[in-house]
Amino acid sequence: MERLLLTLAIIFVSLGSGYACRRAAEAGTIPWGSRAMESARRKLQILAVYALIPLSAMLSLWGLPKPDPRLAALPFLGLAAWVLGGALALVAARQLRLDRPQTGSLYCCGTFTNIGAVGGLTSLLFLGENSIALVALYRLCEELYYFSVSFPIARWYSPENTETTLSLRAFRLDPVLCVILCALGTGFLLNLLAVPRPEFCGMLASGAMIAATTIFLFAIGLSLRLSRLARHLAPSLAVCAIKFVAVPLAVISLAAAIGFGGMDGGLPLRVVAILSAMPVAMTALVPPTLFHLDVDLANACWIFSTLGLLAVLPLLMLFLPEL
Repeated sequence: MERLLLTLAIIFVSLGSGYACRRAAEAGTIPWGSRAMESARRKLQILAVYALIPLSAMLSLWGLPKPDPRLAALPFLGLAAWVLGGALALVAARQLRLDRPQTGSLYCCGTFTNIGAVGGLTSLLFLGENSIALVALYRLCEELYYFSVSFPIARWYSPENTETTLSLRAFRLDPVLCVILCALGTGFLLNLLAVPRPEFCGMLASGAMIAATTIFLFAIGLSLRLSRLARHLAPSLAVCAIKFVAVPLAVISLAAAIGFGGMDGGLPLRVVAILSAMPVAMTALVPPTLFHLDVDLANACWIFSTLGLLAVLPLLMLFLPEL
């Protein structure tokens, strides 16, 4: 129960603090202009994504026991979750009779998942420091898939698009992917060479992940706008059903079939269970903004699914020991 309350506190206090700062700046209570606030938000996200999260992943992988070869399936399980989430969102959009901009936004919410900040924090606090490296492996293809597949699909639903067939843009090696690959490669090499990891590195890995989550969620809070939520209740509920029911059932079943439940006391299977049941990522708001999709719908789905953690995290706490 303490771990559950701590997880919820870190998530919602970080978000709430950022949101409160934004409202205070808008009201003139604090002398913080919109440009300065946007600059601070970007710098905080860069610190979390390019420094703290890769450092945490590297140190955690360094300290793992000799990895089981079956863990190579982790990136493909992550990929399966994103593909399935996006596909189900397109099916839901058709059932709800959404227009093209709304469909594009719902697709983004179905495929983009908050596994870097919320998923990493939940895994750390529920399962311990060894889970950090498994989180990094699970999301290894995240940037590659998002930027080479998800963004082009979202752009195809733009009202400005005149193409009748979907064409994916050329592969792009995103800088975030380069950083995480270097971090994981360094950790794996140190592990392979049996270089002793200093005692303090375990605490440093955990501390870096908590700091990254707090900073990242605070930065998200700075851009959070609570408006027009009730208009998009049905799509938001559909996204919650995809994120918290359909995708976890499919991905957990795949992980169990691979044999993750028999590895390291079932730790990989528990990590997959957590990461497959995470809410919409804030990144889901980027394509709607860039490609003139329905930003309000994406915003509503993000907020509803994040609030859904209040129910999902206690269920995970009860369910994980059974895996």
